[in-house]
Amino acid sequence: MPQMPEETISEKKPEDAGIRALVMTKPLRYEDRRFPIAIADADLGEKCLVIGKIITAHGNGKFLKVTAHDTNPRASGRELFTITFFHYRRWHTDLLKNGNTFAFLGKVTEFNGRRDLTQPTILDVADTGSIVPIYKRRGNTAGTAIGEEIATALDAASDDDINGITTQWVRRAAHKLGVMPITQAAREIHKPTSLDSLDAATEAMAHMELLERIEKTQKLKKEREKSTGVMVHVSADEIQTFAADLPYTLSPGQKSALEQVRQSLASPWPSKILLIGGVASGKTAICHISARAVVYGAREGRNKVLIVAPTQPLCAQLHKTFTEYFPSIKTHSLVGSKLKEKIPDADVYFGTHGAFNRGLDWSRVGLVVFDEEHRFGTGVKFDTVPDTANRIFMSATPIPRSMSLFMFGDMEMVRIKGRPTDRRVETRVLTREQGREAVAQVRDTIASGRKAIVVYGTIRREDEEEIQWKDARYLSPRFPGDRVMTIRAARDVRAARDESLDIHPDTLERFYRINKSFETRRLFMRYPGSESLAFPVLAYDSDAPNSLFILEKHAFIEIRDGKRKFKKWDALLKEIRAGFHPEVAMVRESLFRAGMDMDDATGYWEKMFPDQVTVIHGRLKEKDKQAALDAFTSGDKPLIVATSIVEVGIDVKGVDCLVLANADRFGTASLVQLRGRVGRSGDYGICLLISPSDDGSDFARLQAFAEETDDMRLAEMDFKERGWGQINGALQTGVPSTFFNLKKHAAILEKISEKINR
Repeated sequence: MPQMPEETISEKKPEDAGIRALVMTKPLRYEDRRFPIAIADADLGEKCLVIGKIITAHGNGKFLKVTAHDTNPRASGRELFTITFFHYRRWHTDLLKNGNTFAFLGKVTEFNGRRDLTQPTILDVADTGSIVPIYKRRGNTAGTAIGEEIATALDAASDDDINGITTQWVRRAAHKLGVMPITQAAREIHKPTSLDSLDAATEAMAHMELLERIEKTQKLKKEREKSTGVMVHVSADEIQTFAADLPYTLSPGQKSALEQVRQSLASPWPSKILLIGGVASGKTAICHISARAVVYGAREGRNKVLIVAPTQPLCAQLHKTFTEYFPSIKTHSLVGSKLKEKIPDADVYFGTHGAFNRGLDWSRVGLVVFDEEHRFGTGVKFDTVPDTANRIFMSATPIPRSMSLFMFGDMEMVRIKGRPTDRRVETRVLTREQGREAVAQVRDTIASGRKAIVVYGTIRREDEEEIQWKDARYLSPRFPGDRVMTIRAARDVRAARDESLDIHPDTLERFYRINKSFETRRLFMRYPGSESLAFPVLAYDSDAPNSLFILEKHAFIEIRDGKRKFKKWDALLKEIRAGFHPEVAMVRESLFRAGMDMDDATGYWEKMFPDQVTVIHGRLKEKDKQAALDAFTSGDKPLIVATSIVEVGIDVKGVDCLVLANADRFGTASLVQLRGRVGRSGDYGICLLISPSDDGSDFARLQAFAEETDDMRLAEMDFKERGWGQINGALQTGVPSTFFNLKKHAAILEKISEKINR
């Protein structure tokens, strides 16, 4: 790899900046218009290009039905197909006249035994033969206009113009890595010559984004090392003296990390440290000892420390442990203080994000510690912290080494290896049908004098916004008879409902629907070959019209009892509710994700464990949160029903059981944090993850998490799951996301990291 120059990212000329904006406009998708096929050869549901000569076109005001002749020679004997347009316009009828020939690009369906294209793109035959980029509309500017602007600019641009969109260092580094030159890649992205070349161009652009990130972070680091910071003069022996005041002995991993922090704080430039350690690895101890080191060893009167937490309960917990460790050091909590209230003099201050507006004398602050910084939210600003102050960011989210160079290249990475205690936590995945096992485990835990936590993903159902089903069926009163819309992959519920307003009945799926009073025998009598039904059955409970059940064809075999008699629907319904037919998926119109929320469940737990339950969630007032936490910590209420607010660093001894009721809704990073609430006393703990079913990708992901305890492997899982995501909150600036896709380009990370670290 080429050496990083002193001056790397320079100001681009206005024309270069304009070209870059156009080049970096990623197409929404590509349409392969190269190879027309016979529609009879296409698979149903496949998107294909068909050239047809119009025979007839008839519209009734609601939709336009066109009959066309497939001109492909392979269509011999199967030439006729139909084209359906909903909400058609006048230009459709003017264009699609008898004898005109066009290319049609769309998905193939079948209606009344004839192949059909629904709402296809209409193209002149002369416009076929290429791979065409499709751009997203921007405001009032159509995607086609954006594409034309990009094509015109690239046609007029020289290679020097395109090279100017990035730096010489990036171009040289990319060349060393053997990727397609930026001049070629930029043109291939917007005018592909082949699918292989398009893939190579996308990889080249991903390389460019990552290399630019490295260049930027390295420049920031060099600039920081040229500035003057707050030097902290404390020897290694003095650090060990401070550590001796703790009620326990530091682990080897903690000692090593603490020495790295000490050396960094002693440097003449401002330290910017990312302290990474798994749950219960002992980050707080390092934070507190570092704060004490600044109080006693910072120069020029910059010996004040601010420790910031994302929540008030966690802030109070940090304050409490610090005063227990170092009672001689003067502390003050900024939580609850007024904006213009005079702040009393102290050595170490504790606060939440509001502390930055409380009038601290920043000229005397030598260290700011952010605990679980990524939990503050992107709206929290830290601009008031002077650049000269040392900063330590603590994170329990392990970061793979291949990622750290790109995301935190301007920071000093300090990792705590190992854990200070031998935590024994068993993790198991249960289905909702096994929920009784979770209740029994909670009962045993409380009966033994220990504590339990039950976590739900949301407070109430209206908090739900995303569909997590891979294949959800949506039933609306707007749909005629036995029709539903299938929503594939995660999408916004509101968007799905909006789409249903415009969808035409012919594009919906057909279902055979039965209600609660319908005997399944009648269904079999109507379809003697019931095992080979061509479509599923949509069953609904007339007493609960929002509850729907998809009965796939193989489910009917299990409906028969030992004497091969058919059960009535109400009997089958009871079995389904009891969980005896896991292959029957429940779908709801108002809810796309099954499972209770916290509001639903609290009453159940209070009934099961009277006078033993407290509740905590983010919408409670701070005093109520603290009261709930105090009741739980003291053991007065040994069971806490909560949202993921308990994820953020809450340290309560004696918690031996955690039930995560909607585990499929949580990412790996959150699962790591939540599991970390269990077994912190060194005793045996159990973490139960409840999954909707025992098949599918969600269950497999939870099972993989349950079997893995290595933080670095879990980190790899998390990054592949979330991409760049929100992993480092306000720390993250300018992270590439246009062409780079972590799941697709993970190998690029490894390759660049290996080359640079040589």
